[in-house]
Amino acid sequence: MMRIVAYVRYSNASIMFDWHILLGALIFFILCGILIFQNLIWEEEDYSRNKKWYKWKDSAIKANKGNLSGIYPRSKE
Repeated sequence: MMRIVAYVRYSNASIMFDWHILLGALIFFILCGILIFQNLIWEEEDYSRNKKWYKWKDSAIKANKGNLSGIYPRSKE
């Protein structure tokens, strides 16, 4: 009868925090922060560009108690 012996290598494995993971996480969070602030800037620019329209829409909603079906022109059919 033939015996099969499996040889398993053991190593002195240790759990160490890899600095590449730290660098990747740091870059990821910096990019997320930049995108969040850029989005806030874009929203502010969009609001300032369309401030007159937003005020008109707000006053129309208040005047019509939320029913906007009568203030927009009907599309041509």
